[in-house]
Amino acid sequence: MADLSDIEKQAQDAVAAVIAKDAVSGTVLTVPVMCQHISHAARASKEPKDAIVAVCRGAMKGVLLGGQNVPDAAVALLEALPNMSLMMRTGPEDLMSWVMEGIADVTPLAGPEVRDALRVKIEEKFMGASTIFDGFCEAAAQKNR
Repeated sequence: MADLSDIEKQAQDAVAAVIAKDAVSGTVLTVPVMCQHISHAARASKEPKDAIVAVCRGAMKGVLLGGQNVPDAAVALLEALPNMSLMMRTGPEDLMSWVMEGIADVTPLAGPEVRDALRVKIEEKFMGASTIFDGFCEAAAQKNR
């Protein structure tokens, strides 16, 4: 298994490549790529949490750097997770938390407007999950200080 920075970079590059090919449909097309990377990282790692967080952090960096809508991409990814958790060795709650942690890790780069928009979209789609997301955002802000 590659180290976490390699996993993060691979996901970022894969998402950036999809966006570069089709910037108009980029957000929709990135979700399957993100899911593939999450699935691969989870299967290839003894401890899937760190790998999944790294994949999501890298994928969201790719979305951000590609000029795509980070909240839309994040919510689309979160909506795809129930189907993924059936194929993985983790429960849906853990998977969702790990993905949200990876998404939150990008918020210091994205800025407060993006973080707030993420929070609102997550709360709209997954009532109560924004509280967990807020905790991950605070932890991400602490890491970047």
